[in-house]
Amino acid sequence: WPGPLTLLVPRTALVPDWITGGRDTVAIRVPNHSVTLKMLHELGDAVVAPSANKFGKVSPTTTQHVLDDLGGEVGVILEGGLCDIGLESTIVECIDGATILRPGAISVDDVQQVLGHAPHSTASGPSRAPGMLASHYAPHARVVLCESTQEAHVLLAEFTRDELKAVVVNEPDLTEYAHNLYSMLRRADEDGCDVVIAVRAPQHGIGIAINDRLVKASAPRD
Repeated sequence: WPGPLTLLVPRTALVPDWITGGRDTVAIRVPNHSVTLKMLHELGDAVVAPSANKFGKVSPTTTQHVLDDLGGEVGVILEGGLCDIGLESTIVECIDGATILRPGAISVDDVQQVLGHAPHSTASGPSRAPGMLASHYAPHARVVLCESTQEAHVLLAEFTRDELKAVVVNEPDLTEYAHNLYSMLRRADEDGCDVVIAVRAPQHGIGIAINDRLVKASAPRD
């Protein structure tokens, strides 16, 4: 800390229900961004805030994304440039040990190095933190997952033959894939695509977080 790590900890009587939604835990994070850190320093206090996007939709990674989602619903936006990582923080629940609830740029190996032992595997069951719903981070277009670029182009040809507008989402470099993923999903909607064909990342490092977001984006929607 500071960095892309959110700790879910037991709340105390100092934390009111309107912050936690009545839950018995509270999520705490210290972002590693010069603009945010300066704002916190000037305020001299903590800030309570949700994500700057519509519930369940693709997260914003630029100021323009926030304007597109929220428009006149917000009075001021602090311009901080592009997001460095492009994905949400790793969430670690610190109750009865450490459990990774949402993978992010801080990996299981990173957490293990600090703990001296492996954290519990990602918890299942009822949502206990942001991003744990089955369907999340989803564009308007349908998202279809595949295992390789070759398979993606086969699917692209099939969707095109069916007169559906489709686009392939993939980056060979995992850092770039994470950084650009949400922008690519948003661009697909802007271009009027019916289908996004997303290639799964290798299941290691930040690839685990990329695949987590892709699986949720492709899940059936209510």
